[in-house]
Amino acid sequence: MSYQKIAIAGATGNLGPTIVQSLIDAGFDVTILSQSGKTNNLPSAAKTVKVDYSSQTSLIDALRGQDVFISAVPKHDSQPALIDAAIAAGVKRFIPSEFGSNISGNAKAAALPIFKGKVVTQDYLKQKSSEISYTLIVTGLFLDWGMQAGFSVNLKGGPTRVFDGGDDKHSMTLLNDIGQAVVGVLKHPEETKNRAVYVQSAAVSQNELIEIAEKVKPGVKIDRQDTSVEQLLKDSYKQLEQGGDQVGAAMIGFIVVSIFGDSKEYGNVWSGKNDNGLLGIEELGKGDLEKLIAGL
Repeated sequence: MSYQKIAIAGATGNLGPTIVQSLIDAGFDVTILSQSGKTNNLPSAAKTVKVDYSSQTSLIDALRGQDVFISAVPKHDSQPALIDAAIAAGVKRFIPSEFGSNISGNAKAAALPIFKGKVVTQDYLKQKSSEISYTLIVTGLFLDWGMQAGFSVNLKGGPTRVFDGGDDKHSMTLLNDIGQAVVGVLKHPEETKNRAVYVQSAAVSQNELIEIAEKVKPGVKIDRQDTSVEQLLKDSYKQLEQGGDQVGAAMIGFIVVSIFGDSKEYGNVWSGKNDNGLLGIEELGKGDLEKLIAGL
């Protein structure tokens, strides 16, 4: 089976532009579904179709003739409707907005409230697998974005929360490698059918990232703030109960817990049992990490 025509929703977020560029570079015919119709910052080689996401007719019309539908939408619980539209339009493969923590392979991560929509989507895809195939792409924290945003190491002078000593390694993936993983899935449809694939650019600890940052960025001294994942989990549930403007902070907390929690509990490291080889991902060595961090 060969896929060529690829539609993508959510192309203007943190990850979407990289996926679009990777698909175009690999020679795929890419169509961007856009609520506003404005995709000025995305590659001009991609076509843009304005679509009303609240209308199944609009979605189905936009998806007719497409082989694969990739979702990078932030509202994960909206995806069953996208799946239904893809089935009605004759799309062959659905790649949901997964791209992160190990929800498919770890019950403790899946139980965190932030991932409810992803769990609903995964369950729905399994129910519909006789009508449309799917692939879940599990990446861990976005390695480069995670440092730029201060999730793993704060390179901009603010405090870095170092979780439970900072020695535990966690799988993380560069944005460009996630784009390559998507391309790899499309080039290996049978090997990736109806399952989760796992990729990583590196399995690295916070302490290793901090050590490299202080080595390659003159004048940078990381302000460590020792933090307990278990305490963060408790605080996040408390914020969720308080509601209101505390909910957003709680949800971010749950994401952080899934990323930096004990790897045996949250399944957030997959060295030696990933799909890097199949999908064309080469892991970074220490020198590669030093070059990466020096350029951030």
